[in-house]
Amino acid sequence: MRLTRRARLILLGAMTPLLAAVMVALFSASLQGPSIDTLYRLREMVHGPKPAPSPSPVVVVGIDEETYRRPPFAGTPQALWGPKLGKALAGMLDGGATAIGLDLVHPTSVETLIPGFEREYLLTLRRGGKEGRLVLAKVQHQSNPLMPYRGYMIAAGAGNIRSVNLVEDPDGVLRRIPITLLVTDSQGGPPRPEPGMAAEVASRALGAPLVRDADGGLSLAGYRLPGGTSNRMLVNHATVAGAIPTYSLADLHACAEAGNTAFFEKHFKGKAVMVGTVLDVEDRKLSSNRWVTKPEGVNLPERCALPVVSDLYVAGLRRDSIPGVFIHAAAISNLMARDGLAETGAPVGFGLILLLAGLAAAITLATRPALAALGLLGVVALWSGVAVESFQAGLVLPYLQGVVGVALVFPLLLGFRFAVLDRDQRRIRNAFKLYLPGSLIDDMIASGQSPSLGGEERELTILFSDIAGFTKMSEGMEPEALVLVLNRYFTVMTDIVEAHGGFVDKYIGDAVLAVFGAPHTLDNHARAAVDAALAMARAMEEDPTLLATDSGRGSARIGLASGPALIGNIGSPRRFNYTVMGDTVNLASRLEGANKYYHTPMMVSGETAARHGDPDAFRPLDIVQVVGRGEPVAIFEPLSDARRADPADRARRAAYARALADWQAGRFDAAAAGFRDLAATDPAAATMLRKAEARCGHAPEPGWTGITALTEK
Repeated sequence: MRLTRRARLILLGAMTPLLAAVMVALFSASLQGPSIDTLYRLREMVHGPKPAPSPSPVVVVGIDEETYRRPPFAGTPQALWGPKLGKALAGMLDGGATAIGLDLVHPTSVETLIPGFEREYLLTLRRGGKEGRLVLAKVQHQSNPLMPYRGYMIAAGAGNIRSVNLVEDPDGVLRRIPITLLVTDSQGGPPRPEPGMAAEVASRALGAPLVRDADGGLSLAGYRLPGGTSNRMLVNHATVAGAIPTYSLADLHACAEAGNTAFFEKHFKGKAVMVGTVLDVEDRKLSSNRWVTKPEGVNLPERCALPVVSDLYVAGLRRDSIPGVFIHAAAISNLMARDGLAETGAPVGFGLILLLAGLAAAITLATRPALAALGLLGVVALWSGVAVESFQAGLVLPYLQGVVGVALVFPLLLGFRFAVLDRDQRRIRNAFKLYLPGSLIDDMIASGQSPSLGGEERELTILFSDIAGFTKMSEGMEPEALVLVLNRYFTVMTDIVEAHGGFVDKYIGDAVLAVFGAPHTLDNHARAAVDAALAMARAMEEDPTLLATDSGRGSARIGLASGPALIGNIGSPRRFNYTVMGDTVNLASRLEGANKYYHTPMMVSGETAARHGDPDAFRPLDIVQVVGRGEPVAIFEPLSDARRADPADRARRAAYARALADWQAGRFDAAAAGFRDLAATDPAAATMLRKAEARCGHAPEPGWTGITALTEK
């Protein structure tokens, strides 16, 4: 069974979005990372930089360029920094830091060479470990992890060592932190989950353990961690400059040396602390906020003992990478402030993409490609707004996936339309465009059905045009040359008819039959037809080559009539025409012929003049009774704009109207006198003069109405 066009549209509108959504879903994982990065950028454009929680629950102690430059660190091998680092750690512990994570792995120590050199450092590690406020770092490998020096592990305690591994996405960008990692114990038992550095520090700072829920997800202090059973949380970076307060290790060491415990209490009490490298080149990572990073060294916290090194930072310099310790710190802040980013699951994401693709399909199928493209831009803009506001609220929608889905639907549907749907439209249009009006073909295409027999009676205006002097014009012409002349004339006349809302029903020899008011209605079909007739006459005046031959030039006569007519597909099931028939058609043809009697280029029926609505657009000619019609009809001549604006012509028309009134009243002598004054310049007046003179000196017959009976068609 052949589907209708509407059914195929519905099927195409349903299948194309599904195809686009499936195609996007296949590459969704690759698009998710750039989508998140784009949302960071869009969020900042709309809402500005994301502020950090106030006050920040986490701070960073940076082993920075300043630390390497200032004594006692400057010129000292890093292996000998243990006692200095321990002094700063002790200050933080004394100041009330709730948890300290060391994002440093020192697998060796000078303690083996210089016994007692790191005694104070080891005691600080022991204190922090016993109090549950210190976490050392290890780097988890596939087999043997990179562990801290054994003495450090013994001092801090084996249960206070956590992995600082960060897992990159396939494009090399760090967007998520592992909440837990699988580790293997020294006895070679099965792998077991262990909290990562960020989760461990946040857990100790909050004083609450990490809990695995029944469905495999994780919770911390009643906060259901985003990331589901994958145990990877998407980091929600604060993007204002200096979002995470960062202190220089050099300044804190000097502060501890000075015994300024008040500074440590003010800035570290109740805080989670991450200690790590924050250099220009070492341990820098690409993160999801890489397109909205800020210059470093801005909004630094209060200093304790040392001023900021003046040439440490380059003003305005932005880098697309950040030190890894800041990723841990941002994750700890998310866990403690409960503002991590949650990602939609695959089913919800697919549903959203399918919804957007379906909307795009509806717009694409509902309108022209140019307007559809604008509509799709509007859909993308709306989707961008929804995605940004959701991102601001902590929910990551599949933004780029949705955009790609919308973008895929447009070419897919256009291709399908051209190859499948529009092919049938083109076939129908090409098959019928030479025989049916364009508007009727459009209706056929919209309905998906071919034309069928049937007609209706409608109020129409019929224009009938014929070539005066056609026989003389065509004498001696070769048939091919005559056809060329006629075709050019018909082309010009047809274009004028269609430009005024009508259509050409047929060509009858050298005649044109045009219809106004069907198949689609016009606000005023009589006015449209009159305007078309005047335009046809004007075209003949402006182009002297129309109907010009060596034997002379033809001229056009036009008749117009308005009234009821039968129009529709008339004929047999195997062959029919969309045509018009009825008394109104016959009247238009008779009025065209009546122009020969009155020597006028065009005339309209009284009904047409009345429907036109502007009495000043015509001059009355006479009342006639045409061949084959019992009822008389008033006839009028349409006036061009030039004639309406000419005072002399206006005066002549008034004189003609007075003479016509005398004629119709039976005052033949007065009528003849009036027409005589106009006959030299007005062929219609000359015709009326002959009729009036034939009756001069005679009284009108009883029942005289002034009707002229025309005996020729």
